[in-house]
Amino acid sequence: MGFEELTDVENQLFNYIAENDFENIKWSTAKAAEALGLDELTVYESLSNLSSKVRDNIYIHYKDGGIRISAER
Repeated sequence: MGFEELTDVENQLFNYIAENDFENIKWSTAKAAEALGLDELTVYESLSNLSSKVRDNIYIHYKDGGIRISAER
């Protein structure tokens, strides 16, 4: 799979992650949903899909009490 498989919402979320520093700032699904005009469930589902569809371009891990995410094309 690859970027051509992403939905518009998944592309929007990927770009949001890539444009922000969620390596140093803890990830917040609620803030992402608000910024993107989506509901939290859609953000969770899209993030899960990204980790499968573009797994070599997104990195999700846990550090210092929070989820950290980075993404690049």
